Amino acid sequence: MEDTRPSGFTLLELLVTMALVGLLAGLAAPAMGRLLDTARLRSAAEAFSQELQQARNHALTHQQNVYFSLSVAAHRWCYGWSEHSSCDCRAGDLEKTACRTGSDSEQRIHRRLSTDFPSVKLETNRQATVRTVHFSPLRGTASADTCELHNDAGKLQVIVSPLGRVRICSTDGRGYPAC
Repeated sequence: MEDTRPSGFTLLELLVTMALVGLLAGLAAPAMGRLLDTARLRSAAEAFSQELQQARNHALTHQQNVYFSLSVAAHRWCYGWSEHSSCDCRAGDLEKTACRTGSDSEQRIHRRLSTDFPSVKLETNRQATVRTVHFSPLRGTASADTCELHNDAGKLQVIVSPLGRVRICSTDGRGYPAC
């Protein structure tokens, strides 16, 4: 004997299912936003730290002074590095003061902008809007400095020691060693 009843879902079953899906999505959205903010903050701190380490390694490898330029203004910031003290991360790629290394035939630009990391703000421990960290080719020593990256997800500090060591620490104890 065959079943002649129509198969499928009733309207009431579909409405209940859609209400539950909407409720779960509404609960997950704030958590997803926080997850994105945390990922952006970590990404910005890691990129900043890696550029500092790369600048130090370049100074040691090529036995040349390296200047890491940092510019902070209102809600915009940038950083870059070069073998020339005139390195300005705000300069365009073709300008004389652009942050670049290498010979005339093969030059490489070293610069990151705040637009690469939406919602992440950078602050320094000094009042100057343009700062420079100098890496010496002699043992990789550096002019010490501390910068703080923050957004709604938390705060991270990137610290350069006088010995040129670069480390990331957390002011709120999440994901990195405490400062």
